[in-house]
Amino acid sequence: MNSRVGMTIVVVILLVTGTGPVAAATGATNPSRTQSNPFVLQDTQLDADEVRMDVALQPNGTAEWTLEFWVRLDDTESTTAFESLRDDIQDDPGNYTQSFADRMTETVAAAQNATGREMSADGFAVETERQSFAREYGVVRYTFRWHGFAAVDGDELRAGDAIEGIYLDDGTRLLFEWPDGYEQTSVTPDPDENRETVVIWRGESTDFISGEPRIVVTAGGSGVSTTTIAAVALAAAGAGAVGMWWYRNRLSTAGPTADGHGRPDRGPDSGSATTSPDSTDESAGSSATATPDMELLSNEEQVLRLVSDNGGRMKQQAVVEELGWTDAKTSKVVSGLREEGKLESFRLGRENVLSLPEADELTMEPDSDSEQ
Repeated sequence: MNSRVGMTIVVVILLVTGTGPVAAATGATNPSRTQSNPFVLQDTQLDADEVRMDVALQPNGTAEWTLEFWVRLDDTESTTAFESLRDDIQDDPGNYTQSFADRMTETVAAAQNATGREMSADGFAVETERQSFAREYGVVRYTFRWHGFAAVDGDELRAGDAIEGIYLDDGTRLLFEWPDGYEQTSVTPDPDENRETVVIWRGESTDFISGEPRIVVTAGGSGVSTTTIAAVALAAAGAGAVGMWWYRNRLSTAGPTADGHGRPDRGPDSGSATTSPDSTDESAGSSATATPDMELLSNEEQVLRLVSDNGGRMKQQAVVEELGWTDAKTSKVVSGLREEGKLESFRLGRENVLSLPEADELTMEPDSDSEQ
């Protein structure tokens, strides 16, 4: 019998003493931290391989919640169990949403007491579907609206206190998404993934403590985003290029000099006095094109900048030493960049070497020319 069959998908609504309300969506909880009160999703035996909690923040503080249970349909037993559950939900969805709504309403009420912020929940719904990626999955999806989930303070949205100390099992992820027009101001702890309007924490690498998770986003771009930083960096580089061109042009049109041809004397017998314009030119260009302070760049931008400054290839351990990060933090940032296609890596002996995609393309060009 499949090891996953014989277990029941549950939604556990938990209260952790002193840390506020917690909703853990998984079939396995941490008994040392919680007092579980399971709500049985279904009578047929089925266990979720992955659980996804997506929280979409709205400008008024409401959060659109989506809770998904993903089950691998890799044998007859799991497929039959999921299809039975799917049929039951289609025949009587209210039977499933009512119990879920009752439990979530209790959790929202506890969160209201803990935060002192008025809250309520509505719009409960459930649906199922099959998804095909590398494997076949059955998905059970609950959705609802949590009013007052985020605190609204002027242009700011502050969220996370309503689920403070939430426990994520392995295979469980928590995703926060904020509206267009808002920019990330702060997020605690560092997420496993950080996108334009999304942060993600995964249970296998994140353990929230008191005061976590926390996220603050600001409307109108008051916060400093990675997009803004990149624009500033490009503007600085552009200004440096213009300044360098102007300086060179000024030298070439400044009139006769030591060689009598309107340019600095670069002959083999030139002394230090005649070579100083070159030195001035180089220092001026270097100053004008200076890279922005690394502290102003995101973690991902710092890694990309460092690898780029080292010719497009760099050992990962050198990145650790250069940035003063831990191996774990560096590995997490590098993994995210690889998934986005912005960075590649390969083994060289026992070392992991990071490479920009364009660097690999350039190194292959001479080979292709020689073949021709």
